Amino acid sequence: MKIGKHWLCYTPVWFIAIISIMLLIFGNGNVYLFGWILLGFNILGYFTIKSYKWIAKDGEILIESGVLPWQKSYIRIPVARVLGMTVDRGGFFGWFLNYGTITLNALDGSSSPIIGKHMKGAVAFMEHITGGDHPDRSDIRNDSAEILSEPVPNINKN
Repeated sequence: MKIGKHWLCYTPVWFIAIISIMLLIFGNGNVYLFGWILLGFNILGYFTIKSYKWIAKDGEILIESGVLPWQKSYIRIPVARVLGMTVDRGGFFGWFLNYGTITLNALDGSSSPIIGKHMKGAVAFMEHITGGDHPDRSDIRNDSAEILSEPVPNINKN
């Protein structure tokens, strides 16, 4: 399963693109030059948003970001090492437009969570990871269920 940023993330990019095209059409001198510079940064911003992906396959989660080859970053997390995953839809619009913010906590990693904001299909991605689609996650669930089902010894023997 592969998810990326929601289309709402692109609205500021398109708004700035319209402004920069207006500057190119109606501007002259420094304003015209500013329109080209703004359009260049806008194109870079578009591809930066487009290149941010969360991919779940072969028992791992791959988080990919970056446009230029020397700026690309990859984070690989085995699904068996996922401690917890939450999705915050951000209210009615997140539910209606099917996007949310994913927070991923992993074992044996950094103490800070990995956050993906405004990801389309965030709930389906979380259910894909935590819903038992991966056989290596079932071991962790069975172990934790056994631990939770064991009776607690009585310490107070009066």
